[in-house]
Formats: sequence, C-alpha cells, structure tokens
Amino acid sequence: MQFKKRHNFTHPVLKNPPIIEALFEIRWNVWDNRDRSRPNQLIDKKFKFFPGIFFEKIKDIYPEVEVHPNARVPDEMDIFLPRYRFRKQKNTYPLIQIGPGVLTVNLDKNFTQEKFFNTCVEILNILFEVLPEIEINETILHYIDGFEFDYENKNAFRFLDKNLHTHFNFSPELFDVANIDPIPKKFHLESSFMVNEPKGFFMSQIRSGIKRLENKKIILMDTIFRSGGDYKPQKEKLDEWILKADELIHKWFLKMIEKIKEEFE
Repeated sequence: MQFKKRHNFTHPVLKNPPIIEALFEIRWNVWDNRDRSRPNQLIDKKFKFFPGIFFEKIKDIYPEVEVHPNARVPDEMDIFLPRYRFRKQKNTYPLIQIGPGVLTVNLDKNFTQEKFFNTCVEILNILFEVLPEIEINETILHYIDGFEFDYENKNAFRFLDKNLHTHFNFSPELFDVANIDPIPKKFHLESSFMVNEPKGFFMSQIRSGIKRLENKKIILMDTIFRSGGDYKPQKEKLDEWILKADELIHKWFLKMIEKIKEEFE
C-alpha cells in the first residue's frame, strides 16, 4: 500500500491566513483482549523498537530528534501520548510526533492544503512500512485559527455575531439583576455534531486565548473532525479520508469568515 501525493488542490490560498496550527492524528489499537487470563495485554511492544526504525526511515528528511517529556511515562499507563518528535531543523515545522499507538503530523501558519496533505501521506507511507499490520482506532483532523481581539475590554460575543456567523449570548436581564459586567473575560464554547459523509463527529470550539510569542489576546477557533469506532476509515482509504475531512472543515471555515475574508486575502 502506497499513498500518492496530489497537487490539484482548489481551495483559495490566503496571503495572511488566521491559521495557527493544523494537525492530523492517527491512533491504532495497542491492547490485546483475546487472552482473557491477561486482559489489557499491551500488544504494541514493538514500540520499544518502533522509534528507532521509524527514525531510520525519515532521518534524511527529519534529522532533528526531540524526546518529549511524555517519554518518562510507562507505555502501559498512558497510550496515545507522543513520546518523540522529528523535525527538519530545530523548532521548525512540519513536526512529526510518535508514541504508543499514535502518530501526528503538525503544520504551523505556513500551512497550505497541498503541503499538509502531501506531508501526511508521506509519513503514513513510512508508518505502514514500519508497522504494516496495525489496526486503526481513530483518525483526527484538527485546525486551530486565531483572531486578534481584546476580549477583556470588548464584547467577544458581539464580535462572533458580527464577524463569524456565531450567535451566542446571555439575556441582558441576567447581568442587570445581579449587577454583573456583561463583557466575558474568558469563555469557551463547544459544540459537536454527527456527520454522515465521511462518517464521524465534527466539533467546533471557540475560546479566549493568548498568542504566546506576541503576547496578544486572541479568539481561538478549533475545528475538529474525528472518525473512530464504527466510523473509523479503512486503512487503504486514509488519503481519501484526509481529503474529505479537509473539505468539510474548509467549507465550514470559509463560511464562518466570509464577512471578514478580505482581511486575510
């Protein structure tokens, strides 16, 4: 099985996109419950050798290795946590992370659909070369965008209503009766929805946050699609899943920002 790179992407490329990070995550089963005398027997014992073999395959492209603090946690205690990171150069993206039963591909603000997809399939090809028999547990596509906004002094709910097609508020009577300032100093809105094609769950999170390097207040928007359990994609169709999940998220995103799109063009 070998996924092919693609170059025929049609999404508009924004000159100044609000994206902070994009990540693809694949999780696979690490427990063997067939032996009832030894429930939850760890079958990902090969993880002890996996990082070294995996690095041998990618070292010419991603020679920079970091040991994640999670590496100190025993594999049996907390799976699906990255233990090792691989980069082309220190503190650069793409960032590849692996752990027991998990691999992620992370891209930063220099994201393009083509670059992200082709990096994902490149790394998946290596993963399945090293661990060809893994059984997929869940796949996740997650985009994080940020919009500069002084939410401590301005009403973020009005900003969302006016600019991002998101209508949420508390009744003014609640603030009047209790003499509470109606401007939220922190907030976290979260909703999850079922999706029929591709099968899975779509999640939208909007929250207050800080852009660390510039120390600026921002509204963070997490857009997530995940397929697991009965809806997990077939291994040989993972590239199609990434394309469909990306299309779903992009349609949502472009609709949300249509009132302020010119700021990013």
